[in-house]
Amino acid sequence: MTWTKISDDFAEQCADLSDAAFRTHVEGLIWAMKRESGGMMTKRDVERLAESEHAHEAVAELVERRFWTQLDNGYRIEHHMEHQPEPDVIAARRTIDAERQRRARRKKAGLDSAPSRRDVTRDTTRDHPRDPGRVGSGRNGKPNTSLEEKNPALTSEEQDEYEARMTSWASGARTETDDIDTNTNTWQQLAPGYDN
Repeated sequence: MTWTKISDDFAEQCADLSDAAFRTHVEGLIWAMKRESGGMMTKRDVERLAESEHAHEAVAELVERRFWTQLDNGYRIEHHMEHQPEPDVIAARRTIDAERQRRARRKKAGLDSAPSRRDVTRDTTRDHPRDPGRVGSGRNGKPNTSLEEKNPALTSEEQDEYEARMTSWASGARTETDDIDTNTNTWQQLAPGYDN
C-alpha cells in the first residue's frame, strides 16, 4: 500500500483554487501515488479519477496555475510531488519489506536458525554477575561483610584464591579462567553462598 503525503501547509497553498480544482488535485495526487506513476496521468486517467461535476474546468485551472503541466498524452502533477516518494524508492522499500517478512516467516516456522542481531549483541559494559560490587546481602537479610560468614568451610588457600579473583574482577582484569574454571575448585565451590 502506498501513501499520499500532504503537508500541513497544503491547504494554504491551495487556498486560491476552486473547490472543484482542489478536489481534482487531491484526487490526482492519490491516483498517481496509488499507481506509482511519479505524477504522470493520461487523459483517460483524469476522466476516471475526477469526481467533480466541473472536472474539465478544474483541470484547466490546475494547468493555468501550474499545479499540473499538460503533456501530449496527459498531465504531470507538479505541485506537492516533492513530498511523494519516487516509484523506484517505493519499489525498493517493497522489496526490502518482502525479504524481511520472508525471513520472519521462515524463522517463525523454525526453518532458519540464524540468530537475529538482537540475539547476538550484548551490552559489554554492564557489570559481570560475579562483580564483587553486586554481592549484596546474604539470604538471611544480613549483609555479608566477611568471607568467613559467607563460607566458613574455605581453606586458607581457597580463601586467598577467592579474594584474588574478587580483586581482579573489581579492577576489571580478566583471566582466561574467569568464565570457566579449569581448576578443581569452581566458583561455586569457592563461594557457595554467592547467588548469580
